[in-house]
Amino acid sequence: MGVLDRVVLALFALAVAVISFLFLVMAAAGWMEPLDYLRQILDYTNPNGRWLIGVLSGLSLATSLRFLYFGFRRDRPWQTLIHQTDMGEVRISISAVENLVTKVARGLKGVRDVRASVIQTPGGLGVRIRGVVSPEVNVPQTAREIQQAVADYTRNIVGVEVTEVKVMVQNITNEARRGRVE
Repeated sequence: MGVLDRVVLALFALAVAVISFLFLVMAAAGWMEPLDYLRQILDYTNPNGRWLIGVLSGLSLATSLRFLYFGFRRDRPWQTLIHQTDMGEVRISISAVENLVTKVARGLKGVRDVRASVIQTPGGLGVRIRGVVSPEVNVPQTAREIQQAVADYTRNIVGVEVTEVKVMVQNITNEARRGRVE
């Protein structure tokens, strides 16, 4: 659910809570004038009242249906690699492989601030690595080392062939990227 949906949900819940509270107070206090005014607005002979009720009802229905959709929607299943063994199946999540690839690439000399993404391909895995390297290293040679290390390590540890390793050097700098201070 996105930020806009969360804001709309909060406003919708707040509006329903306020309306419920007002009706509860009116019922407890015996205050009938607002209900009489509402009855006059809802009267079928009042065209402005019908438009107002129609628009508010339509917005309320659309909002409710959207949140019902989010409530019953199933998230995508976890993407996993499946290995069949004599004793059953073994599943390895793609995020675990991404973490492994990040650790391997970060462990190489002159490589820092690495982000990896892994996708399943028909022949094995495709890996995309984005990172920062030091100016002391040879960039093409370091990129080849990253590719080789990731392919070898993933094959040995996970047991799946890596069909391609794409390396993107985003920056060449001495400074390590600093996190935000909050």
